[in-house]
Amino acid sequence: MVAKSTYFYVEEVGYFKTRSTYFTERENLNSYLIIFVLSGKGYLEYKGKSYTIYKGQGFLIDCMEYQYYRADAKDPWEILWVHFNGGTSYGYYQQFSKNSSPLCSFEENTIVPSILHELISTHQEINIRTEPLSSKLLLDLLTEFLFTINIPDSSETFVPEYIKRIMKELDRGLQEKITLDMLAQKYSMNKFHLEKEFKKFIGISPNEYVISNRISLGKELLKYSDLPVSEISFKTGIDNVSHFINLFKNREGITPLAFRKKWQGPEETKRK
Repeated sequence: MVAKSTYFYVEEVGYFKTRSTYFTERENLNSYLIIFVLSGKGYLEYKGKSYTIYKGQGFLIDCMEYQYYRADAKDPWEILWVHFNGGTSYGYYQQFSKNSSPLCSFEENTIVPSILHELISTHQEINIRTEPLSSKLLLDLLTEFLFTINIPDSSETFVPEYIKRIMKELDRGLQEKITLDMLAQKYSMNKFHLEKEFKKFIGISPNEYVISNRISLGKELLKYSDLPVSEISFKTGIDNVSHFINLFKNREGITPLAFRKKWQGPEETKRK
């Protein structure tokens, strides 16, 4: 399996006809969320501001931030949604967030719902095409969101080629021990400067990037394979299974086995 961190990847995706009592409230979830409204009306509280969201609108948020969204009691939402991460999600979100609002209003003939429906179809059956196709669709989706806003200065989010090469190297070498000293020597840079530059453009340090990728790969293996946790730990590049379990629990709030049970349980538990 190709490491999911090589691509943009889907964590959850679906269609949901909400009830009048529907709401979600959370924070500190390592994920990005896109919701597109097919019909109805709802409300979002995010970064200290409140928004009303109608048919033909959508929003993109970082789920590490506190968020509260709910359906209107008289005219509840019908929505398409996707939780995603990986690739350069952080960079795209940072560029998008230069807009003053997480909301986007789309033209009547927008392809956004078609992209989301195709993402849902793609994940009905997991196969060798799922990862690259999902990544392409997510990139198309993010591009549509960026097209709807006016970005003051997109040059600030330009990621240098050497940073992209480091990311690819870290993506490919999850089972290897790639240290900051090794990267600094290879790219002829002071290791502290390299770490500072990587964090400037990607938002996290190289070490945190590797850990995030390993946890992401572990989550995919837990969801879509029957491999034991010890083997999953090894495949993510973590030799000590106890360390993997503790790291996973610290990042996700539940143990690997509890995560697998949640995802491989009844279909209803996967609903947004």
